[in-house]
Amino acid sequence: MRNYFKYLIVIVLLVSAIYLIDFKDESKSTDKINKDEMVAIKLDDNKTDEPLLKLGKETVYGGLTRDELVLRLNNNLYDTLAGTGEYFADYAIKTGLDPYLAVSIVNLETGCKWGCSYLTKYNYNIGGLRSNGSYMSFSTLHDGITYYLDLLYYNYWLKGLTTAELMNSKYAESTTWADKVNAYYNAIISS
Repeated sequence: MRNYFKYLIVIVLLVSAIYLIDFKDESKSTDKINKDEMVAIKLDDNKTDEPLLKLGKETVYGGLTRDELVLRLNNNLYDTLAGTGEYFADYAIKTGLDPYLAVSIVNLETGCKWGCSYLTKYNYNIGGLRSNGSYMSFSTLHDGITYYLDLLYYNYWLKGLTTAELMNSKYAESTTWADKVNAYYNAIISS
């Protein structure tokens, strides 16, 4: 029992010493970072001039943090899709799919800029998807968006069709489809 108390005392002293050392190191620092200032950290593996961290948050796409990306996407999603930027951003972060391209295609396919279709509003069907000859219906808007993003990701993105121009001949019969998608894409970039 005596040995137990000796070990306990040694452990308490060690933990206290570690705490005091950390406390001293923090109190010596006079160069405290203002949390409102931008903090940019670059690593050797970073091949671009973009900072890897902005405002203490990780950069996830195009020099934007997740929150900044969500805001930009939300500014370009309309009607029923308004406020769903987080779905697109999180999917893009998880898979690498270009979120601007995904939102641009969804905007064109749903027509939501001028008022979403019945299928989008009531069936959460993004893009008029069919299965066995019938229009598909989803339980939630998130499910419909995720299904559509999976379709883009697995059937186009992973096959190297990573721009509207490359997708055009496989995705749409219209020769102007890519131009229409790119108009939305450019609007997102400039917003």
